[in-house]
Amino acid sequence: MYVSFFNLREQPFNLTPDPRFLFLSPQHEEALSHLLYGIYERKGFIEITGEVGTGKTILCRALLERLDDNVSTALIFNSYLNDIELLQAILSDLGLTCKENTRKACIDTLNQYLLQEFAAGRNAVVLVDEAQNLEPPVLEQLRMLSNLETDDGKLLQVVLMGQPELRERLSTPQMRQLEQRIAVRFHLHGLSRSETRQYVMHRLSVAGAANSIIFTARAWTLLHQYCAGIPRRLNLLCDRILMTAYVRGAHRITARIVRHSLRDLSGPRRPLPTPRLGFSPLFALACGSMLALGALGFATGAFLLPAAREHLRPFLPAPLQAFTQHLMAAPSSPPPPPTEPPDPPLIVAPLPLSPLSIEVNLPLAQTLWQVKTQAEGLLSPTSAMPPTERQAMVIQTANAMGFDAIAIQAAASQLSLFSRPCLIEVIPEPPAPQPVLWVLARGLEAGVLLYEPTGLTSVPLQQLQEIEYGKIYLLLERGKYHGPTLRQGMQGARVHALQQALHTLGYFTGSPSGEFDAQTLQAVKDFQRDKQLTVDGYVGRQTLMMLLYLDSRILTETT
Repeated sequence: MYVSFFNLREQPFNLTPDPRFLFLSPQHEEALSHLLYGIYERKGFIEITGEVGTGKTILCRALLERLDDNVSTALIFNSYLNDIELLQAILSDLGLTCKENTRKACIDTLNQYLLQEFAAGRNAVVLVDEAQNLEPPVLEQLRMLSNLETDDGKLLQVVLMGQPELRERLSTPQMRQLEQRIAVRFHLHGLSRSETRQYVMHRLSVAGAANSIIFTARAWTLLHQYCAGIPRRLNLLCDRILMTAYVRGAHRITARIVRHSLRDLSGPRRPLPTPRLGFSPLFALACGSMLALGALGFATGAFLLPAAREHLRPFLPAPLQAFTQHLMAAPSSPPPPPTEPPDPPLIVAPLPLSPLSIEVNLPLAQTLWQVKTQAEGLLSPTSAMPPTERQAMVIQTANAMGFDAIAIQAAASQLSLFSRPCLIEVIPEPPAPQPVLWVLARGLEAGVLLYEPTGLTSVPLQQLQEIEYGKIYLLLERGKYHGPTLRQGMQGARVHALQQALHTLGYFTGSPSGEFDAQTLQAVKDFQRDKQLTVDGYVGRQTLMMLLYLDSRILTETT
């Protein structure tokens, strides 16, 4: 249901083990290397264990794609088999038939096949999934198969993949003979916090929406706390999260949406997970002191310009707001001259308006500041305006001042690519009723520049990612670009500039020719899908504006 809403090509969080969605974290890459080593070096038994949902089955399928044509495979998914049924399943998967359904006949048939494969320089592998369910007689039968060998190595490689209970079963005295023959072992753990984020973004990217669905910092934290880095849990929860966001008409995933989705999955009787605190009292005291000093520094203007300080004030708790307001209102004598140079800014750094080492469209930024001031003046200081009404009000204000405007969702990393000013809607913490608008002057390699009448403020990308923001407003002067909508079949300088821009952004892989051909059409559609625009292949006003913010040459070369 939500696929078209998010402009996805397919559902990104299906539970089926599709190798296209395989996310190879460092430990999964290491596990795959262990498997390939054990198979090609003919080590015999290989054991891969991990908790439920850590990706063992999809790792198995990825292994099958990595093996070359010289390796025959038998994949056993049903582990509730007796010893005879196991042998029959192996023969069937290898394409062999046995004249008699006896253990000896099956082993003889398999042994003859393996000797022929070995003589031809080929290998054979049996992969058993959910191996913790195998009964001792079946495990013993697998051990006996390892006796099929030559002086140069094992004829048959056996991969046992299962939950941690497999290790416990093999560690029993009756299984010690098999346990001692396992030459390669690896245990899969849950993903780390950063890997959890990479995993989710990887699956969204494969499905066609890498940067258009935005998770807030608190949403990421709650997601990892609940799922503990287990991919299957992440798939279940993220699928529900996208459904919840679709019902609410939201592209930004907040902690509230995550909690609502958790309740849907957990049911009425299961409490929501609570974060585990592992801090020592001394460490907690040190962290608390640092946070208090940092908050005080922000509130009193130690790190920000005056206007930026006022923007961040709604994010502070009410007692700290009152305290800092009292400090700023109280008269004070001039401070004594410092005895040593002050420390450099820790969070953001004010920059002078000139000279600048990078190009900034200051006239446009100054005009957007007027748009921001007028729009914020229309917001009620005591009651919240619905998001759709607030968005319409900002766009109408921009229209009244001679701009066409569109509202989009964009990740912080995408904002750092913007080459011209825009408006960012920043969502404050309760009880502040209304968002505030920031004027983004342009993106930087590792962050953004914010504009204020008193100067420019640089904000690192990491700090920007911790801020909850809503819509991004892109604006274009109405007096610029009134050419026709570009579509397939058109030719000329405008199409050439379009192809050049799409080539720079990595969407158009051909050589710019000035002809709007099928390859250009596909590049336009891919760009529109990634940027959450209407996917129609037409380069109209909205698509042009999005291109303009990422590559300003598209306008200068076509007007």
